[in-house]
Amino acid sequence: MKTSLISRLTGLILLAAAACGAVFLAWNGAFGVPASRLEQDLRSSQHFPDSWTVVGDVTEEAAVFLFYPPERNSYGVTLYRNEPGLSFGYFFRGSHTVAGIHGATEELPAEVEGIPLEGTGLTAYVSMNTAGIRRLEQNDGNTVEIHSLDGQSPFVLLLPQGPDTVTFYDGDGAVVETQTRGI
Repeated sequence: MKTSLISRLTGLILLAAAACGAVFLAWNGAFGVPASRLEQDLRSSQHFPDSWTVVGDVTEEAAVFLFYPPERNSYGVTLYRNEPGLSFGYFFRGSHTVAGIHGATEELPAEVEGIPLEGTGLTAYVSMNTAGIRRLEQNDGNTVEIHSLDGQSPFVLLLPQGPDTVTFYDGDGAVVETQTRGI
């Protein structure tokens, strides 16, 4: 009887330890970061101040965020992927930062960054919008979809890859180039 009680207590302690371990792993993102905690995870992992602005786009497959200071003289881009299989959220996959040499907004790139996201069928389009982009056109060869953008605001868009051409235009109707880059 004494052995039976010790065995039960040992089993309960091991079960409680396993449950605590699973909760700890889940809370720390071992199974992925839930969409509701992505910005919190981004801010803590990239160590930027609370005064910085974060804009992003989240789909079932991926999440991309653009973050920048109030002066808008630099920025960072971070990518998360939601992997298929045993996953309960998004996993960090890469990041990069851009800053002007003298810290001036005019030194930031005017073109849109196009970041193909392998395995998702998506491309992230990211811009601080220094070119004043006001319009986006998606053309699949048959139909042209036109989307308005705020010419003053930085943006992140996750759009499907495919035969579509994506073209950005400034307020005067001039094409703004897209520069493809990886993360």
